[in-house]
Amino acid sequence: MILLLAALSATLLCAGYAHDWRRLQRRPRLGSGDPDAPDAPLVSILVPARNEERSIARCVSGALGQRYPNFELLVLDDGSTDGTATVLAGFTDSRLRVLRGRPLPPGWVGKCHACQQLADAARGEWLLFLDADTAPEPELLAALLGYARRRELRLATLFPFLELGSLAERAVLPPFLALISALYPFERFEHPDARPEEVLANGQCILVERAAYEAIGGHGAVRAEVLEDVRLAQGLRAAGYRVGGAEGMDLLRVRMYHNGREVAAGLTKNAAAGYRSGGRRSAWVASRQLALAWGPLWLLGAGGALLGAGQQVGWPVLALGLLASGTALAYWGALYRQLYGLSPAHAVLWPFGLLAYLLIALRGMWNVQRGRGVVWKGRTYSG
Repeated sequence: MILLLAALSATLLCAGYAHDWRRLQRRPRLGSGDPDAPDAPLVSILVPARNEERSIARCVSGALGQRYPNFELLVLDDGSTDGTATVLAGFTDSRLRVLRGRPLPPGWVGKCHACQQLADAARGEWLLFLDADTAPEPELLAALLGYARRRELRLATLFPFLELGSLAERAVLPPFLALISALYPFERFEHPDARPEEVLANGQCILVERAAYEAIGGHGAVRAEVLEDVRLAQGLRAAGYRVGGAEGMDLLRVRMYHNGREVAAGLTKNAAAGYRSGGRRSAWVASRQLALAWGPLWLLGAGGALLGAGQQVGWPVLALGLLASGTALAYWGALYRQLYGLSPAHAVLWPFGLLAYLLIALRGMWNVQRGRGVVWKGRTYSG
């Protein structure tokens, strides 16, 4: 009975890794665009910035370097207390307009308010929201707009190359993003029967048609949401608009955090914001990812315990644990190499990184439940 249970567990684990790998290979790719297309509508590139001194120059330089012929760039300094304004003052390109953010009104999340101010000041037929910590390549805008127009999307979002520096970033962010992609498989976004709760947008890069954006109320419709990108995409899908997402790692890079403290603070904020929308699907996906991460170690431990108790059945159980562990490490190692450009040896971090994220998420949920909220960039949010 023990051997049968171990064999079934190993089979399910290996099948899970294979399933996730096949799904990863089916993810949509952005492809290229035509920067010289005769019909080139005005696109407004909109960048909200709050205390982004270390990254804003790279973002603005990349945005101004777009090969698309018809765009404007607006950056909103949202009450920064560092050198963000000084860095922005160093740019003299006439296509750049720097706005000073207004005070945050009650009922608004900071980023939503900044994005709405940018949209109100923009003149473009399409709006491209970029986070200030992104680095766009020159072909980004043409490729993203071409993708949206070919597929008749009203919102197109991009999944960029994620730069990982510190050990905390490398350990925690890959399993966290794998959990998100399992919860919201973006190959499903464009299906006609996709439900609103099955789609999201990545706030690091969102291209949205202005008419559709305004029809649902823009960021004002999600003013109180920390996960404004997710809610914006879901609001558009609920209104009947087509949304889609694609991988564009060669066109956009992003460095989300720079150390373990920032990783914990940022992911606590996201988890707290997702507390209200959890539900059975979130619990199922988290449980599945946890089983895939720790199942092989459980088999190895069970085999060792059986051998320690003098039971020879421990040998085949141990062998099954080694099989599952080898498959898991090969899968995670391939993800680290393909998605993050890192050594496959980082695969050994995966189970511990996932566990660390879940503990961070639990802390965020606990803070919300106790009414403490979470602090992000000097503002406190209740989730």
